[in-house]
Amino acid sequence: MIFIVKWETNMLDGYLHIIMEEPKIADMSIADEHIVVASKTRVSAICQELSKNPDYAVLVKKGSDIIGIVTARDIFAQMAEGLNATKIKVDKIMRKDILTLRGDTPLSKGLNMLSKLSSDAVIVTDNDGEYLGYFSVKDYREATRKLESHQLLSARLSRSRKAISRKAEAKEESGGDLLDLLLGENLEDEDGQEFPSMISLD
Repeated sequence: MIFIVKWETNMLDGYLHIIMEEPKIADMSIADEHIVVASKTRVSAICQELSKNPDYAVLVKKGSDIIGIVTARDIFAQMAEGLNATKIKVDKIMRKDILTLRGDTPLSKGLNMLSKLSSDAVIVTDNDGEYLGYFSVKDYREATRKLESHQLLSARLSRSRKAISRKAEAKEESGGDLLDLLLGENLEDEDGQEFPSMISLD
């Protein structure tokens, strides 16, 4: 009986660890809101795509590296100064301050870096430096909300683990289910409590 209780408790700890693991940068929707073009692509060639999706970013690639970014606003600004879109190539008007984050970077660390560093674009790579996606302004807002939700859930589960461990054996002897314990009575004491937010949405 004690062995069964310990086994179920260890299984429950494993599930809690998975739930409490912090989301990563690559967990966000980094595959949308952008297109990737070669550095010698003419500005006129990307205008049609931007006319359909004016908020998209155009990432400029040379070889295997992202070397710059162009947006519709950049093009309009250049046109106001006399840009001929049929002749100019994207590498002539792109902004070059690119920040790279690894996909396995925890959200808290990534958001902290972004709050301290200024860049024209944020790209995401794998551990080998291969391009994975584009971390947009929308991704930043969603990541902030996702991290805050994760922190609230982790705080709640952390406060419940001791209570679950104390009552696990009693639940086993009475035929109860540890999952019922996790979802039921041990969380009732925490209803109405608030946990401080580490992230501001302002």
